[in-house]
Amino acid sequence: MDTSEGTKKYIIKYPEIKSKVLGKTGFTVSICGFGGYRIDNGVLQHQSALELALTSGINLIDTSSNYSDGGSEILVGKVLNKLLTENKIDRENVVVVSKGGYLQGSNLELAIERENSGKPFTEVVKCGQDLWHCISPDFLENQITLSLQRLNLKKIDVYLLHNPEYFLTYSLISDPDRRNREYYRRIKNAFIHLEKEVNNGRISYYGISSNTFAEKNSKQNFTSLEKVIEISNEISDKNHFAVVQFPMNLIENGGMNILNQQNQTKTFLNAAAENNLGVLVNRPLNAIYKNKLIRLADYPVTEDRNEKEIFHLIDDLNKQENLIIEKYINFIGVSSSEKKNLVDCISVSDILKSNYKNFDDPGKFREIKTTYLIPRANFAINEIGKNYSTDENILRALRNYAVTTNILLDSIFSNLAKNKNKENHIFHKAIDKFAGFEQQKLSLSQKAILLINSVPQVTSTLVGMKSVNYVKDVRESIKSEYLGKYADYWHNNGFNI
Repeated sequence: MDTSEGTKKYIIKYPEIKSKVLGKTGFTVSICGFGGYRIDNGVLQHQSALELALTSGINLIDTSSNYSDGGSEILVGKVLNKLLTENKIDRENVVVVSKGGYLQGSNLELAIERENSGKPFTEVVKCGQDLWHCISPDFLENQITLSLQRLNLKKIDVYLLHNPEYFLTYSLISDPDRRNREYYRRIKNAFIHLEKEVNNGRISYYGISSNTFAEKNSKQNFTSLEKVIEISNEISDKNHFAVVQFPMNLIENGGMNILNQQNQTKTFLNAAAENNLGVLVNRPLNAIYKNKLIRLADYPVTEDRNEKEIFHLIDDLNKQENLIIEKYINFIGVSSSEKKNLVDCISVSDILKSNYKNFDDPGKFREIKTTYLIPRANFAINEIGKNYSTDENILRALRNYAVTTNILLDSIFSNLAKNKNKENHIFHKAIDKFAGFEQQKLSLSQKAILLINSVPQVTSTLVGMKSVNYVKDVRESIKSEYLGKYADYWHNNGFNI
C-alpha cells in the first residue's frame, strides 16, 4: 500500500474530519495538520497531544530540523514508532513534512566545526552570530540524513526548503538583478539535488516554505512562485516539486489579495492551485502586524478580580512569604547560598509587583507562570517541607501559600485575558457577518482556522497543538461546515481591521 492509498484509507475511518488532496502528491490529508514548531522530545504533554491527533483523524505532521534543535523530529519519530508498534496506525496513513535550511544550535556547531577543519558547507549565508542559513546540495544531503535518523524513518514524504529568502535579506550582493539571479540559481541547484533524493528513495516530494510567497513583488526578499515553478519545469516536466507553505491568518491576507504572479494578474494561491500544488498554511493564530505579534485566540477567564483586589492579594502573599522566610527558611541547616536561593524562589510577590505593568499579554504571562514562577515556588515548598516534615504549622503555612499563589496567578491571567478577549470582539464581529448561527458560537481560534480552511486553494492549516486540549479544540473547527462567503471576509478585512 502506498501513501496515496494509505491516507485515503485512514481518512475514511474519520468521516467527521474534513480532508483535501495535497496537490500532485495524491496524499489525502486532514484540513488541519499537527504543527511541530514548539514540541520537544521528553515533554509528555507534547507526546500525548501528538498521539491523540494521529489517532483521531489528523494525519499530517509538519516539523523541521531546527524545531527544538531536532527534538521535534525525535518526538515525531518516537510517537510514530509507538503507534506503529501498537498497530494503531500504518506508516502509509501519515504524511510527514520536514524542512531544512537553518543552521542553529547543534547544526550551527556542526557547520562551524566543518569550517574550522577546512570542509565547510558551500554557499552558507551568515545572518548573525547565532544564525546561519544554507540550501546547498551538500548541506541538504547532510540534513536529510540527520532528519531521517531523528525521525527513525526510511523516507520523508515531503521535504521543504525552509525560508530560503534569508539569502535575499543577508546577501552581500548589492545589485538587485544579480542578487535575484543568484537566489534562483541556488534554488535550482537545491531542486536538482532533491530530485536525486527522490530517486534515491529518501524523500517522496519536495517544495518550499517561505514567509514571502504572498508579499508584494517589490519587496527585496520576495519569493516568486511562478519563477520557482519555471525552475522546476526546466529540471524535468516530471518533477516532484509539489508543496508550498506560507503564513496566512485573519490579518495577513496577502495570499488571497496581493496580485504578485503573472504580471500582477494573479495571487499566490491562484498560481499554486493552477499548478496543482499542495498548500500548507502556517501561523494561522499568530499574526505579525507592524512588527508586533498578535495572538488570534480567546482566553479562559477563571477569576474575576480588579487591579485593586489583585494588589491586595500580592500584599497578602508578601506577608505569607515574609513569615515563612523569617520563621523557617532562616533556620534551615543549609548554606547561605542555598538559603538565598530558597528566598528567591518563594518570593513570587516581589516579582509580580515589580513587573506587573509589563504584563500585557495573557499568553506570555501563562508561559512565565508555568515555566518559571510555579516551578520555582514548588521547589521552595518541597525543600522547606522536607526540612520541617513533622511541623504542622509550617506545612499549613505552605499549603496556604500555595493556594494564595495559584489564586493570584490565575487572577492576573484572567484580568489580562478579559482585556484581550475584548480586543478580539472586532475579529468576531468581522467573521460573524459571513458565518452561520452554529459557526458564530465557535471560539476565535476555531473561527480563524475555519476561515482559512474554507479557502479551496488551501490544503491544510498547520496548528501548534502542544496539549490534548488544543487537539480537541482544533478537531471542533475541522468538524464545522466551511464558510460559504469566505472570500468576502478576506477581501474586506485582514490588514484593514
